Amino acid sequence: MHPLRISLITYNIWSDHRWDFRKDALQQFLEIFAPDILCLQELQADSRELIDETLLSHRRVEDDFQGWTTESNVYWRESLFSEIEHGAEDVGIKEAGLRRLYWVRLKVADSDRSILVGTAHLTHQRHPEECKTGQSPRVAETRRIVEELKRLNRKREALFFMGDMNDPVHPPNMLASAGYTSCFAALGIAAAPTFKVYPTAGVAPGALPITQCVDWLVANDEARAVSASTPHFFHDDAAPSDHWPVQAVYELPL
Repeated sequence: MHPLRISLITYNIWSDHRWDFRKDALQQFLEIFAPDILCLQELQADSRELIDETLLSHRRVEDDFQGWTTESNVYWRESLFSEIEHGAEDVGIKEAGLRRLYWVRLKVADSDRSILVGTAHLTHQRHPEECKTGQSPRVAETRRIVEELKRLNRKREALFFMGDMNDPVHPPNMLASAGYTSCFAALGIAAAPTFKVYPTAGVAPGALPITQCVDWLVANDEARAVSASTPHFFHDDAAPSDHWPVQAVYELPL
């Protein structure tokens, strides 16, 4: 049997900032790229409603825990996957709100295989504690995430973890050491910057410019990377977010 190819996207969609200006761009992006798996950070009720109305062939996690509406969620193409279970693990992320390791286990259609998909949004580099101490809280957060992923992952199960790591160095290196290789590294290509998106981010002239890769998509060795990119998508002079998404295609053995 031929392997199954699936497309995945991770996207920090910037809460409700400049929402009226960019919501059409987000809708157009989703209609054009229509990933099989979509992991989101900084989700809000309005953006979730737009995504629900756009990705009509998809399902998402439904749960009373507020974080699935106001932090993160996972969407999947219903013809390819069905939900087995999901969860939200507290891994000590220091930002206010309900940031967690959000995950869902999905059954692959017409197969006895499953995949584990997780997403997280780690603490920002300008968090007051980091500014005071110079110590990155993302090291401990990533360590906790790796522990949870190892606990959750089943034998022969492809694992995908993605999200806004707020860091171009420590999280991807730690994830790689744990056996979770980025889609870019797996293909021997350089990861492009994902933050910030100018001019949509609305940064004033003279303000500090930031250009770094902080959004990552990694997988274990049960999936094979086929392509990886950072689409610079615009619609009517607006990008969908102040981040660029990361998109990858993987093959799953069946």
